[in-house]
Amino acid sequence: MTQLVPGGGASAVGAPPRPLGVGCSYLPSLPAVTTSVLDLVDFVEVSPDLLCREVERTAGPGVGMAFVPRLLDDALSVLDGVPVTVHGLELSIGTATGWNEAYLEVLDQFLDLVPARWHSEHLGFLLAQRADGRTVNAGVPLPLPFTREAVECVAPRAAALVDRYRLPFLLENATYYLPGLPADPGWDELDFLCALTDAAPCGLLLDLFNLHCNAVNHGFDLMAALARLPLDRVVEVHLAGGGVEQGFLLDSHSGSVPPPVWTALEWLLPLAPNLAGVLYEVQEPAFPLVGLETLRGELDRVGQLWRRFRGGPE
Repeated sequence: MTQLVPGGGASAVGAPPRPLGVGCSYLPSLPAVTTSVLDLVDFVEVSPDLLCREVERTAGPGVGMAFVPRLLDDALSVLDGVPVTVHGLELSIGTATGWNEAYLEVLDQFLDLVPARWHSEHLGFLLAQRADGRTVNAGVPLPLPFTREAVECVAPRAAALVDRYRLPFLLENATYYLPGLPADPGWDELDFLCALTDAAPCGLLLDLFNLHCNAVNHGFDLMAALARLPLDRVVEVHLAGGGVEQGFLLDSHSGSVPPPVWTALEWLLPLAPNLAGVLYEVQEPAFPLVGLETLRGELDRVGQLWRRFRGGPE
């Protein structure tokens, strides 16, 4: 199998992770939802930062994070004996002045409790520094410019995470809504992702709905974009659905997977040699819009496709 390192060389964590299959997101305030779909999934993905509250840091600048005991205990109970992956939200790996150390402190604690198969993070930034030195939080992940400078910022940080945790690390492609993001001459999102996966010892968490949103909102062809990606670096796929607001298709994780994304998944499944898992993603606040019946139906469809293209009993 292709190594998850630049140029295909030796890696601190060796080969890509063994395939798991179908996954779902853990909803911290709705643990019974996860329990009710365990018969349809092979792994559960946890965002440790959603199990936390903000606290004052005892050392270092910025705001700290601490686990809410009830949320952590519920998660450990539900996840007992279930394969787990980790998907971070608040690392802010692309912040020019440095990432969010408070999130890594939480991740250290969580990985001491739960043996994750791999971990991942959004390719973007939440935090920025004002001229007066104060840190501000955007509240939602913002996209990075499509530049070599951004690659050179993120790649060594990805390498540091591989060294720190000795686990496969993945970066997730982001949505962006406004045109005219800063970019090097001739570069677009796909050039940026290719350059980053070539420079960094990480895999790609390919969010097909994110890419579909960008294709719809910015007028490019989804399938042509997929064909430009290094498919051997795709370790995980996210699927989701969302609605349209003020002319933009939103990555709101609030609906069924649209047909173009299913088509993209069927194209990808036999072609990504190191793909280890496909996850249908629902955001907790949007779960009432989706409902358990739709969640189970989407997970069942993912399972059928996984078995069809990747093996396993029908």
